[in-house]
Amino acid sequence: MNQNLIISENYPELVSLFLGHELYLVNEPKWYEELPSEGGNKFRFLNIVSHNHQEIIPPDNKDFFFRMANAIQTDRIKMDADGFCVINILDYPGLKWKNIEHLFSPKYCIFWGVDPHSFDINCKFYGGAMENECKITYVDSMDKVEADTASKKKLWDIIKRMFLINSNNK
Repeated sequence: MNQNLIISENYPELVSLFLGHELYLVNEPKWYEELPSEGGNKFRFLNIVSHNHQEIIPPDNKDFFFRMANAIQTDRIKMDADGFCVINILDYPGLKWKNIEHLFSPKYCIFWGVDPHSFDINCKFYGGAMENECKITYVDSMDKVEADTASKKKLWDIIKRMFLINSNNK
């Protein structure tokens, strides 16, 4: 029984003939050997974004992002461009957390407008999670956070808890 049971992508109406109006798309995991990134990753502070700009950090948000990153200072950490890492996952369908861990070994991670559930990470919006000793949070995209004072304050409170920054600082 050698039958070709593949429905050509050129005839999507055939799919609805067989399945009715319910169609489920499966996000197949895919392994990537490398992902372009910006920053040195010295303190293993990973920032995950998804946008269609050529640059990894959106040009309109660079100033905001660098001010936020440079404000992270403790007795062990003085964050600068060597300390963090930013990746844009837009062109990497099927990317999963295990792959990201393998490539970047994050200790801290912010999902900027990217749903961590698609990476099998259970993290509430503006909440925190711990995955293999990595502190994770999920916030709005950089442009939304930058435009909203309340969101900036929430983000800074989360960052202070993440990095154990003394409340007396900034």
